[in-house]
Amino acid sequence: MTETIVLLHGGATGSSSWNPVARSLAASGASVFAPDMLGYGASPAPTGSYAIAEEVAHLIRGLGLQPRSCNGMIYAVGFGGTFHLVTHSLGSLIGLHLRRALGARVARMTLVDPVLVSVLREYGEDDAYAEMEEQYQRFMSLSADHEAAAHFFVDHWSGAGAWASMGSRGRAMVTSLVPTLRLEMTAAQSDRAKLAWLAESPPPTTILVGERTLLAPRAAARLLGAALRATTVVVPGAAHMIPITHPEAVVDAVRRDGVARSRSEGARA
Repeated sequence: MTETIVLLHGGATGSSSWNPVARSLAASGASVFAPDMLGYGASPAPTGSYAIAEEVAHLIRGLGLQPRSCNGMIYAVGFGGTFHLVTHSLGSLIGLHLRRALGARVARMTLVDPVLVSVLREYGEDDAYAEMEEQYQRFMSLSADHEAAAHFFVDHWSGAGAWASMGSRGRAMVTSLVPTLRLEMTAAQSDRAKLAWLAESPPPTTILVGERTLLAPRAAARLLGAALRATTVVVPGAAHMIPITHPEAVVDAVRRDGVARSRSEGARA
């Protein structure tokens, strides 16, 4: 059975943020798919009523399957082999919802510095939740000025001075994404999915968390690690943008997972 490694990006980056990871995995013979989410690259823009289900349906179609809805839940119809979901930041929230839609087709997950506001709220992670709420309110207050909002967003997640160090092309790209970011952040803040539902019957999972990351992904990684019975790996020296700053850590984790699964399947044969 063919396994495809699906790389889901975070906010304000796009599929290109996975380029070093994708190249390394593909060079070793892996099947890799790095889609652009709605509003990124050549993907269509999100609707004004954007919600997580809309993104999940978009990704299901990108995987060659058909999205269906039943009692408000999205699920996938069709057959496309199995998937290893590798997700970063906001992409982890989308990825966990996608995993529920794909069901047993998801054989493995690797979550990289995950950000899930709903989980922080549900479990009373007050400091981490306050960090996300403050970021949300500040971004929204600036969002009429796209460049100011983009500047704030980049420096929040990548560290003070990150915006100034970007080239004009990169700044223009993030600035153009502010309307999409506004929709994504609102959807993330509005999500009410319970951790028990997101983590039900989990596949083997690895979580990477940056040694120097923010409170919110650190707390989310801890909660998800327990619920998913995951292996958690702290990436030395890394902050939040691990796929860009430490791609080798992601590649190593994905390859380790693949070796472990192959051994497990061999033992069952």
